[in-house]
Amino acid sequence: MKRRKDAAQIKKDIAHQIKDLFSQKGYNATSMEEVCKVTGRSKGSIYYHFKSKEEMFMYLIKLNNEEWMEAWMGKEAAYVTTREKLFALADHYVDDMNNPLSHAINEFMSSQVVTESMLNDMLELTRLPYITYEQLITRGMERGELKKDSSSDVMYVLTGLFNGMSMLYYEKDLEEIRRLYKKGLEILLAGMEAPNQVIMTEED
Repeated sequence: MKRRKDAAQIKKDIAHQIKDLFSQKGYNATSMEEVCKVTGRSKGSIYYHFKSKEEMFMYLIKLNNEEWMEAWMGKEAAYVTTREKLFALADHYVDDMNNPLSHAINEFMSSQVVTESMLNDMLELTRLPYITYEQLITRGMERGELKKDSSSDVMYVLTGLFNGMSMLYYEKDLEEIRRLYKKGLEILLAGMEAPNQVIMTEED
């Protein structure tokens, strides 16, 4: 059991060490020689933990997404209503567009030959926020802030809004994107918020 934990920690250490390298150079321009230099490990040691450069980068994306979710969970408690939480979540989403690794991720996604296995891995990564989003929506319905509906349906619509509008990164500055995200949420909430709300507190 201890060996498995050690191996898992080593993988995390490697991922954290190479994050800046991939952020600065992009996926394609980063060589395994540079990975070895940054981590202080031999190719054999790297390949012991990752079968390929592709697998290593996919793991880095997964870790990045998990840390994004952890950061959001740390922020969420500062907001009370579902409306406040959703707008804060939109800000959190837009803020991440400044993450230097995002460029390398976009390059990686658009330049790889997508196998069935890789597609499944990508889908798994995109599903990471689903539970958190659905719980937020479900609580909003339970507290009388949102109309009763299928929380999973609303979660998919919300995810589609956030992911779809991320393409604005290529044509708008961040503050304009932030405004449009909030505009999108206003439109969405116009159809979701319960009339004559009686909002229950967490204690209730």
